[in-house]
Amino acid sequence: MDIYYYQSEFHKERNIWLKEVSRTFYLSIQALPKDLHIYVGHSYLICRLLDTLEDAYDINVDTKIKALDQSIACLKSIDNFDKSDDIFKHLAATSDIKPYEKIILENSFKIFECINTFPEKVQSVVRKWTIEMAEGMKKYAFGTDRNKEQLSSINELEDYTYYVAGTVGELLSQLFTLDKFRIQEKTQEIMFNNSIAFGKALQYVNIIKDSREDFEEDRCFIPADLLEKRSISLEEFFKSDRKEDIKEIYLELIQRAEKYLDDAIEYINIIPKRLHKIRLFCIWPVAMAYSTLHGVKNDLDDFIGSNKTYKISRNTVKSIVKRGYFASYSNWYLKRLLKSL
Repeated sequence: MDIYYYQSEFHKERNIWLKEVSRTFYLSIQALPKDLHIYVGHSYLICRLLDTLEDAYDINVDTKIKALDQSIACLKSIDNFDKSDDIFKHLAATSDIKPYEKIILENSFKIFECINTFPEKVQSVVRKWTIEMAEGMKKYAFGTDRNKEQLSSINELEDYTYYVAGTVGELLSQLFTLDKFRIQEKTQEIMFNNSIAFGKALQYVNIIKDSREDFEEDRCFIPADLLEKRSISLEEFFKSDRKEDIKEIYLELIQRAEKYLDDAIEYINIIPKRLHKIRLFCIWPVAMAYSTLHGVKNDLDDFIGSNKTYKISRNTVKSIVKRGYFASYSNWYLKRLLKSL
Protein backbone atom coordinates (compact mmCIF):
# COMPACT_ATOMS: atom_id res chain seq x y z
CA MET A 1 0.00 0.00 0.00
CA ASP A 2 1.25 3.50 -0.90
CA ILE A 3 2.75 5.17 2.19
CA TYR A 4 1.03 8.41 1.25
CA TYR A 5 -2.31 6.72 1.68
CA TYR A 6 -1.77 6.70 5.44
CA GLN A 7 -1.52 10.49 5.33
CA SER A 8 -4.52 11.00 3.03
CA GLU A 9 -7.60 12.96 4.08
CA PHE A 10 -9.81 9.92 3.49
CA HIS A 11 -7.71 7.78 5.82
CA LYS A 12 -8.00 10.43 8.54
CA GLU A 13 -11.75 10.79 7.95
CA ARG A 14 -12.26 7.05 8.06
CA ASN A 15 -10.51 6.77 11.42
CA ILE A 16 -12.93 9.36 12.81
CA TRP A 17 -15.91 7.40 11.45
CA LEU A 18 -14.59 4.15 12.93
CA LYS A 19 -14.20 5.78 16.33
CA GLU A 20 -17.79 7.09 16.16
CA VAL A 21 -19.16 3.71 15.07
CA SER A 22 -17.55 1.77 17.93
CA ARG A 23 -14.97 3.14 20.35
CA THR A 24 -14.23 -0.32 21.72
CA PHE A 25 -13.71 -1.95 18.34
CA TYR A 26 -11.76 1.10 17.15
CA LEU A 27 -9.31 0.52 20.00
CA SER A 28 -8.91 -3.12 18.93
CA ILE A 29 -8.33 -2.14 15.31
CA GLN A 30 -5.65 0.36 16.32
CA ALA A 31 -3.79 -2.44 18.09
CA LEU A 32 -3.23 -4.34 14.83
CA PRO A 33 -0.06 -4.20 12.71
CA LYS A 34 -0.06 -1.17 10.39
CA ASP A 35 -1.36 -2.52 7.08
CA LEU A 36 -3.67 -5.00 8.79
CA HIS A 37 -5.37 -2.31 10.81
CA ILE A 38 -6.19 -0.55 7.53
CA TYR A 39 -7.63 -3.71 5.94
CA VAL A 40 -9.60 -4.76 9.01
CA GLY A 41 -10.75 -1.23 9.78
CA HIS A 42 -12.00 -0.70 6.27
CA SER A 43 -13.72 -4.09 6.20
CA TYR A 44 -15.45 -3.19 9.45
CA LEU A 45 -16.63 0.09 7.93
CA ILE A 46 -18.13 -1.80 4.98
CA CYS A 47 -19.87 -4.17 7.41
CA ARG A 48 -21.29 -1.18 9.29
CA LEU A 49 -22.54 0.31 6.04
CA LEU A 50 -24.38 -2.96 5.32
CA ASP A 51 -25.57 -3.14 8.93
CA THR A 52 -26.96 0.40 8.66
CA LEU A 53 -29.03 -0.66 5.66
CA GLU A 54 -30.26 -3.78 7.47
CA ASP A 55 -31.13 -1.99 10.72
CA ALA A 56 -32.95 1.05 9.29
CA TYR A 57 -36.47 0.69 10.70
CA ASP A 58 -38.24 3.31 8.57
CA ILE A 59 -37.78 1.93 5.04
CA ASN A 60 -39.54 -1.00 3.39
CA VAL A 61 -38.04 -4.38 2.58
CA ASP A 62 -37.89 -3.81 -1.19
CA THR A 63 -35.83 -0.65 -0.66
CA LYS A 64 -33.47 -2.49 1.68
CA ILE A 65 -32.95 -5.30 -0.81
CA LYS A 66 -32.37 -2.78 -3.60
CA ALA A 67 -29.73 -1.01 -1.48
CA LEU A 68 -28.06 -4.30 -0.51
CA ASP A 69 -28.06 -5.40 -4.17
CA GLN A 70 -26.41 -2.11 -5.10
CA SER A 71 -23.84 -2.68 -2.34
CA ILE A 72 -23.05 -6.13 -3.74
CA ALA A 73 -22.61 -4.68 -7.24
CA CYS A 74 -20.27 -1.96 -5.90
CA LEU A 75 -18.28 -4.50 -3.88
CA LYS A 76 -17.72 -6.45 -7.08
CA SER A 77 -16.60 -3.32 -8.96
CA ILE A 78 -16.72 0.41 -8.26
CA ASP A 79 -17.70 0.82 -11.92
CA ASN A 80 -21.14 -0.41 -10.89
CA PHE A 81 -21.72 2.61 -8.63
CA ASP A 82 -24.68 4.59 -9.96
CA LYS A 83 -23.90 8.23 -9.19
CA SER A 84 -26.98 9.41 -11.12
CA ASP A 85 -29.25 7.48 -8.73
CA ASP A 86 -27.25 7.25 -5.50
CA ILE A 87 -29.50 5.16 -3.26
CA PHE A 88 -27.06 5.51 -0.34
CA LYS A 89 -27.19 9.32 -0.30
CA HIS A 90 -30.95 9.18 -0.74
CA LEU A 91 -31.34 6.94 2.31
CA ALA A 92 -28.93 9.10 4.30
CA ALA A 93 -31.13 12.12 3.57
CA THR A 94 -34.52 10.48 4.16
CA SER A 95 -34.05 7.75 6.78
CA ASP A 96 -34.03 8.30 10.54
CA ILE A 97 -30.56 6.99 11.24
CA LYS A 98 -27.73 8.16 13.49
CA PRO A 99 -25.44 10.99 12.30
CA TYR A 100 -22.34 8.82 11.83
CA GLU A 101 -24.42 6.29 9.87
CA LYS A 102 -25.53 9.09 7.55
CA ILE A 103 -21.88 10.03 7.02
CA ILE A 104 -21.01 6.43 6.12
CA LEU A 105 -23.83 6.27 3.55
CA GLU A 106 -22.99 9.70 2.15
CA ASN A 107 -19.40 8.57 1.57
CA SER A 108 -20.23 5.11 0.25
CA PHE A 109 -18.50 5.75 -3.10
CA LYS A 110 -15.19 6.46 -1.33
CA ILE A 111 -15.64 3.41 0.89
CA PHE A 112 -16.24 1.04 -2.04
CA GLU A 113 -13.56 2.70 -4.17
CA CYS A 114 -10.89 2.37 -1.48
CA ILE A 115 -10.95 -1.43 -1.79
CA ASN A 116 -9.03 -0.97 -5.07
CA THR A 117 -6.04 0.41 -3.13
CA PHE A 118 -5.47 -2.94 -1.40
CA PRO A 119 -3.28 -5.79 -2.70
CA GLU A 120 -5.25 -8.16 -4.96
CA LYS A 121 -5.32 -10.98 -2.42
CA VAL A 122 -6.70 -8.64 0.25
CA GLN A 123 -9.27 -7.26 -2.19
CA SER A 124 -10.43 -10.78 -2.95
CA VAL A 125 -10.90 -11.61 0.76
CA VAL A 126 -12.75 -8.37 1.56
CA ARG A 127 -15.04 -8.62 -1.45
CA LYS A 128 -15.84 -12.31 -0.92
CA TRP A 129 -16.96 -12.09 2.71
CA THR A 130 -18.69 -8.71 2.64
CA ILE A 131 -20.71 -9.88 -0.39
CA GLU A 132 -21.57 -13.06 1.49
CA MET A 133 -22.74 -10.93 4.43
CA ALA A 134 -24.87 -8.70 2.20
CA GLU A 135 -26.50 -11.69 0.49
CA GLY A 136 -27.47 -13.08 3.89
CA MET A 137 -28.83 -9.75 5.10
CA LYS A 138 -31.25 -9.77 2.16
CA LYS A 139 -32.73 -13.00 3.54
CA TYR A 140 -33.45 -11.44 6.93
CA ALA A 141 -34.42 -7.89 5.94
CA PHE A 142 -37.28 -6.28 7.85
CA GLY A 143 -38.90 -2.87 7.35
CA THR A 144 -42.01 -0.72 7.52
CA ASP A 145 -43.98 -3.44 5.73
CA ARG A 146 -42.57 -6.24 7.93
CA ASN A 147 -42.25 -5.04 11.52
CA LYS A 148 -41.26 -7.01 14.61
CA GLU A 149 -39.98 -9.84 12.46
CA GLN A 150 -39.03 -12.81 14.62
CA LEU A 151 -36.72 -15.65 13.64
CA SER A 152 -38.75 -18.85 13.40
CA SER A 153 -36.24 -21.35 14.74
CA ILE A 154 -32.85 -21.91 16.33
CA ASN A 155 -31.67 -23.06 12.89
CA GLU A 156 -32.60 -19.66 11.48
CA LEU A 157 -30.72 -18.00 14.33
CA GLU A 158 -27.65 -20.05 13.44
CA ASP A 159 -28.05 -19.06 9.79
CA TYR A 160 -28.56 -15.39 10.64
CA THR A 161 -25.56 -15.21 12.99
CA TYR A 162 -23.42 -16.87 10.31
CA TYR A 163 -24.23 -14.15 7.77
CA VAL A 164 -23.87 -11.15 10.08
CA ALA A 165 -20.93 -12.39 12.17
CA GLY A 166 -19.55 -15.76 11.10
CA THR A 167 -18.57 -14.15 7.80
CA VAL A 168 -16.54 -11.60 9.77
CA GLY A 169 -14.67 -14.43 11.49
CA GLU A 170 -13.87 -15.95 8.10
CA LEU A 171 -12.72 -12.59 6.73
CA LEU A 172 -10.46 -11.93 9.72
CA SER A 173 -8.92 -15.40 9.59
CA GLN A 174 -8.00 -15.03 5.94
CA LEU A 175 -6.40 -11.64 6.63
CA PHE A 176 -4.57 -12.92 9.72
CA THR A 177 -3.10 -15.84 7.75
CA LEU A 178 -1.67 -13.79 4.89
CA ASP A 179 1.78 -15.04 3.85
CA LYS A 180 3.58 -12.17 5.60
CA PHE A 181 2.52 -13.50 9.03
CA ARG A 182 4.06 -16.95 8.41
CA ILE A 183 1.47 -18.97 10.35
CA GLN A 184 2.00 -22.73 10.10
CA GLU A 185 -0.51 -24.78 8.14
CA LYS A 186 -1.71 -26.78 11.18
CA THR A 187 -2.30 -23.56 13.12
CA GLN A 188 -4.20 -22.08 10.19
CA GLU A 189 -6.40 -25.16 10.06
CA ILE A 190 -7.38 -24.77 13.72
CA MET A 191 -8.04 -21.06 13.21
CA PHE A 192 -10.28 -21.70 10.20
CA ASN A 193 -12.14 -24.43 12.11
CA ASN A 194 -13.01 -21.88 14.80
CA SER A 195 -13.31 -18.70 12.73
CA ILE A 196 -17.10 -18.82 12.30
CA ALA A 197 -17.51 -19.54 16.03
CA PHE A 198 -15.30 -16.53 16.81
CA GLY A 199 -17.71 -14.24 14.99
CA LYS A 200 -20.84 -15.98 16.24
CA ALA A 201 -19.75 -15.79 19.88
CA LEU A 202 -19.77 -12.00 19.82
CA GLN A 203 -23.07 -11.85 17.92
CA TYR A 204 -24.82 -14.27 20.27
CA VAL A 205 -23.80 -12.17 23.26
CA ASN A 206 -25.06 -9.02 21.52
CA ILE A 207 -28.40 -10.68 20.73
CA ILE A 208 -28.83 -11.75 24.36
CA LYS A 209 -27.78 -8.50 26.01
CA ASP A 210 -29.74 -6.30 23.56
CA SER A 211 -32.82 -8.55 23.30
CA ARG A 212 -35.13 -6.54 25.53
CA GLU A 213 -34.17 -3.21 23.98
CA ASP A 214 -34.47 -4.71 20.48
CA PHE A 215 -38.05 -5.76 21.25
CA GLU A 216 -38.90 -2.18 22.18
CA GLU A 217 -37.53 -1.14 18.76
CA ASP A 218 -39.77 -3.64 16.89
CA ARG A 219 -37.28 -6.42 16.22
CA CYS A 220 -36.53 -9.74 17.86
CA PHE A 221 -33.88 -12.39 17.34
CA ILE A 222 -35.16 -14.80 19.99
CA PRO A 223 -36.33 -17.83 17.93
CA ALA A 224 -40.06 -18.58 17.99
CA ASP A 225 -39.54 -22.33 18.49
CA LEU A 226 -37.83 -21.72 21.85
CA LEU A 227 -40.94 -19.85 22.99
CA GLU A 228 -43.34 -22.41 21.53
CA LYS A 229 -41.70 -25.22 23.51
CA ARG A 230 -42.76 -23.41 26.67
CA SER A 231 -46.11 -22.13 25.34
CA ILE A 232 -45.15 -18.50 25.81
CA SER A 233 -45.91 -15.70 23.34
CA LEU A 234 -43.41 -13.07 22.24
CA GLU A 235 -45.28 -10.41 24.19
CA GLU A 236 -45.34 -12.60 27.29
CA PHE A 237 -41.62 -13.30 26.98
CA PHE A 238 -40.80 -9.61 27.31
CA LYS A 239 -43.72 -8.39 29.39
CA SER A 240 -45.01 -11.17 31.67
CA ASP A 241 -43.95 -12.40 35.11
CA ARG A 242 -43.31 -16.00 33.92
CA LYS A 243 -39.72 -15.68 35.03
CA GLU A 244 -38.87 -19.37 35.22
CA ASP A 245 -39.91 -20.01 31.60
CA ILE A 246 -38.16 -16.86 30.43
CA LYS A 247 -34.99 -17.82 32.31
CA GLU A 248 -34.96 -21.28 30.71
CA ILE A 249 -35.07 -19.72 27.23
CA TYR A 250 -32.27 -17.30 28.03
CA LEU A 251 -30.18 -20.08 29.59
CA GLU A 252 -30.49 -22.15 26.42
CA LEU A 253 -29.17 -19.21 24.38
CA ILE A 254 -26.47 -18.49 26.96
CA GLN A 255 -25.32 -22.11 26.76
CA ARG A 256 -24.89 -21.79 22.99
CA ALA A 257 -23.04 -18.50 23.42
CA GLU A 258 -20.71 -20.09 26.00
CA LYS A 259 -19.84 -22.88 23.55
CA TYR A 260 -18.97 -20.36 20.86
CA LEU A 261 -16.93 -18.32 23.34
CA ASP A 262 -14.96 -21.46 24.25
CA ASP A 263 -14.19 -21.91 20.54
CA ALA A 264 -13.23 -18.24 20.26
CA ILE A 265 -10.78 -18.66 23.15
CA GLU A 266 -9.28 -21.70 21.42
CA TYR A 267 -8.96 -19.52 18.32
CA ILE A 268 -6.94 -16.96 20.29
CA ASN A 269 -4.82 -19.56 22.09
CA ILE A 270 -3.55 -21.03 18.83
CA ILE A 271 -2.37 -17.68 17.40
CA PRO A 272 1.43 -17.49 17.85
CA LYS A 273 2.62 -15.22 20.70
CA ARG A 274 4.88 -13.34 18.27
CA LEU A 275 1.66 -12.05 16.69
CA HIS A 276 0.65 -10.48 19.99
CA LYS A 277 -0.98 -7.50 18.26
CA ILE A 278 -3.40 -9.80 16.44
CA ARG A 279 -4.02 -11.70 19.68
CA LEU A 280 -4.76 -8.43 21.49
CA PHE A 281 -7.23 -7.43 18.77
CA CYS A 282 -9.10 -10.68 19.45
CA ILE A 283 -8.76 -10.69 23.24
CA TRP A 284 -10.44 -7.38 23.99
CA PRO A 285 -13.85 -8.05 22.35
CA VAL A 286 -13.90 -11.71 23.44
CA ALA A 287 -13.10 -10.84 27.07
CA MET A 288 -15.76 -8.12 27.08
CA ALA A 289 -18.31 -10.53 25.59
CA TYR A 290 -17.29 -13.14 28.18
CA SER A 291 -17.77 -10.64 31.01
CA THR A 292 -21.10 -9.44 29.58
CA LEU A 293 -22.49 -12.95 29.19
CA HIS A 294 -21.57 -13.95 32.74
CA GLY A 295 -23.01 -10.68 34.01
CA VAL A 296 -26.35 -11.41 32.34
CA LYS A 297 -26.29 -15.00 33.59
CA ASN A 298 -25.49 -14.05 37.18
CA ASP A 299 -28.08 -11.22 37.27
CA LEU A 300 -30.69 -12.90 35.08
CA ASP A 301 -33.63 -12.00 37.33
CA ASP A 302 -32.73 -8.31 37.23
CA PHE A 303 -32.06 -8.47 33.50
CA ILE A 304 -35.50 -10.00 32.84
CA GLY A 305 -37.13 -7.28 34.91
CA SER A 306 -35.56 -4.53 32.82
CA ASN A 307 -36.13 -3.27 29.27
CA LYS A 308 -32.54 -2.05 28.98
CA THR A 309 -29.50 -3.54 27.28
CA TYR A 310 -26.94 -5.07 29.63
CA LYS A 311 -23.62 -3.22 29.93
CA ILE A 312 -20.50 -4.08 31.89
CA SER A 313 -19.03 -1.37 34.08
CA ARG A 314 -16.39 1.11 32.90
CA ASN A 315 -14.01 -0.26 35.52
CA THR A 316 -14.41 -3.75 34.06
CA VAL A 317 -13.72 -2.41 30.56
CA LYS A 318 -10.61 -0.58 31.80
CA SER A 319 -9.39 -3.73 33.55
CA ILE A 320 -9.88 -5.84 30.42
CA VAL A 321 -8.04 -3.29 28.27
CA LYS A 322 -5.11 -3.11 30.71
CA ARG A 323 -4.81 -6.82 31.46
CA GLY A 324 -5.42 -7.75 27.82
CA TYR A 325 -1.92 -6.52 27.00
CA PHE A 326 -0.40 -9.18 29.28
CA ALA A 327 -2.78 -11.86 27.98
CA SER A 328 -1.65 -11.14 24.41
CA TYR A 329 1.74 -12.64 25.37
CA SER A 330 0.48 -15.55 27.48
CA ASN A 331 -2.32 -18.13 27.24
CA TRP A 332 -1.90 -18.75 30.96
CA TYR A 333 -2.58 -15.09 31.72
CA LEU A 334 -5.53 -15.07 29.28
CA LYS A 335 -7.06 -17.98 31.20
CA ARG A 336 -6.46 -16.09 34.45
CA LEU A 337 -8.07 -12.94 33.02
CA LEU A 338 -11.19 -14.78 31.87
CA LYS A 339 -11.51 -16.62 35.17
CA SER A 340 -11.50 -13.28 37.01
CA LEU A 341 -14.46 -12.15 34.90
